Amino acid sequence: MKLKVIILLTSLFSCMLQAQTIHYNAFSHNDYERPRPLFDALSLQFNCVEADLWLIDGELYVSHDSVAPNPDITFEKLYLLPLVERITNNNGKVYPGSDRPFYLMVDCKTDGEAMYPVLKKKLEPYESLFCHEKDGKLQESAVLFYLSGRSPRKAITAESNRFIFLDGRIDDLGKGIPAVLMPVISDNYSKYIDWKGQGEIPAEMLEKMRGYIRQSHAEGKLFRWWGAPDTPQFKKFFIREKVDLIGGDDLKALSLILQKP
Repeated sequence: MKLKVIILLTSLFSCMLQAQTIHYNAFSHNDYERPRPLFDALSLQFNCVEADLWLIDGELYVSHDSVAPNPDITFEKLYLLPLVERITNNNGKVYPGSDRPFYLMVDCKTDGEAMYPVLKKKLEPYESLFCHEKDGKLQESAVLFYLSGRSPRKAITAESNRFIFLDGRIDDLGKGIPAVLMPVISDNYSKYIDWKGQGEIPAEMLEKMRGYIRQSHAEGKLFRWWGAPDTPQFKKFFIREKVDLIGGDDLKALSLILQKP
């Protein structure tokens, strides 16, 4: 009986540790397509989520494809206000035990330059919760907010004291763009690497990929692939190769891989 109790307690303790593990390299791809946008990722301690935004008649809506205006899928309702409430309840952090910012990536589905003033106005009341760049240095806070897709590069680059950052591409490497402006490099795996998982990856392709990751890290930036096969094989492969943000559509499956890569 004592042995069974010990085994049960050990199992419960292990589950508690797993639940408390913050997956800093976990990226919830197309997060809004989940049954509970944002909250499913948070329940599994994912530290980065993606939301696609559309600017329609002056409001920001979350969707992969263009949608009719719907108050249930606004950016404020699905992401901004829930994060603000959580940070307030957790004394200034998304995760109480975290030692780094939570990453929120917005993919601009409509023109980013037009979207930017609308988005910035919505964020400004909570500006203190977001990481800032000031005089060329990053001042960390609860959330690092950055834009991808049709992002407003012109508007963001022109700012000297920003709290919204840019997602970069491989073509941006080596151009002297500071990490304090572009903290992440994300690109289409299939555009650069032909290997789809059959047999061993050719040495030249592996070295090519490692070169992108090395250069990103040398510039102080995180690296993420998108468009790669969404399989456990590729998740484990990217973890081994030190890809910083591992995207997943099946969050529970990715969580298990991250616990035992």
